[in-house]
Amino acid sequence: MDLRASRVLVTGAAHGLGLALAREFAARGAHVILTDRNVPLLEEAAARLRADGRSVEAHPLDVTDAAAIVALRERLLDTGPVDVLVNNAGVVFGGGFADVPLERHQATIGINVGGLVAMTHAFLPHLESRPRAAILNICSASAFIGLPYATTYAASKWAVLGFSESLDEELRERGRHHVRVSALCPSYITTGLFAGARPSAGTWLLTAEGVARAGVRMVERRGTRLILPWTAGILLGGFGWLPRPVFHALARLFGVSRSMAQWRGH
Repeated sequence: MDLRASRVLVTGAAHGLGLALAREFAARGAHVILTDRNVPLLEEAAARLRADGRSVEAHPLDVTDAAAIVALRERLLDTGPVDVLVNNAGVVFGGGFADVPLERHQATIGINVGGLVAMTHAFLPHLESRPRAAILNICSASAFIGLPYATTYAASKWAVLGFSESLDEELRERGRHHVRVSALCPSYITTGLFAGARPSAGTWLLTAEGVARAGVRMVERRGTRLILPWTAGILLGGFGWLPRPVFHALARLFGVSRSMAQWRGH
C-alpha cells in the first residue's frame, strides 16, 4: 500500500508507541490524524510533528465514548477520507489479579477491546469505500501465552488478535480484498508502560521507533500478523504445538511467567 498522500488516523497518539507510529507514517508522506484523551500531551505531540515539517492534525478523543467516535468520524470525513486506522490506544495494570482493583480490570477491557471495536465499527464502512485501506491493531506477544500478573491485559490482547483475524477473514469472505486487517504483536517496549517488566530469555526490550517501523511496513506490505522480536515469534511458534502443561513449563523456564512480577509502569 502506497502511503504517500494517504490519511492515517492513530489512537493513543500523544506519546509512546502511538506517537512513534504517527511520526513513521508522516515520514512516509501520509497526513496523520492524532487522537488521544490527554489533551496537553496531544497538542504537544502535534506541535513537535509540525515543527518537523509533517502534515498532521489533532483531535481529543476517548475511545470508550462511542458518541464521540461517531462525531469525530463525521468531522473528519467532511474534510477528507481516512485510508488507514491504527488502533493503538491501550492500558496495562500489573499485579496479582485479586490485588488489582476491579475498576482497573474493567478499564483494561473497556479501552483495549471495547475502544478498538468501537473505532473499527465506526470507520469500517468508510474504509471499505476506499480503493485501498488498512486497519492496524496493536496487539501483543501476550496474545499467544498466559501472562501472570497481567491477566486482564493478556486477555484483552487475546481478544484483539481473535478480533483482527476474524474480521480480516470476514472481509475476504465478503470479497473486500482491498481492506487488510493487521495484528502487530510486540513484546515489552521501552515506553514506560512496562517499566519493571523483564523480557523473557532470548528476547529483549523493544524501542517504540523499531516497533513503529515494523507496523508501518506491515501496512505497506499488507501483512496480517507479526510477533516482535523475531525470537519471540520463533519461541511461540516453535513450542505452541506442545501439550499445554509442557508449553507452560517452558514458559516458566524462559521467565515469561514472572516477567510482569515487578511491573511498575504508568
